[in-house]
Amino acid sequence: MKRASTTYRLQLIKEVVTRRERQLSNDPMVNHIQHLLTEQPPEESHHELNGRFHGNHFDEHAGGWISDDWGLK
Repeated sequence: MKRASTTYRLQLIKEVVTRRERQLSNDPMVNHIQHLLTEQPPEESHHELNGRFHGNHFDEHAGGWISDDWGLK
């Protein structure tokens, strides 16, 4: 594994310290901001109803839109 640069390691340390300070704070606004930063957004489905658009189709396994002209090999 490649050794991380000192700047990157210092940034990680700063982020951990800042996160811990926010978690230990009794300030309601700081707690709310920490909650917003750590909250996972709900999974949004952007799936088209018919799954087709101008000669393309959506393939979840491929992770996007695929041309209808491409065949399976």
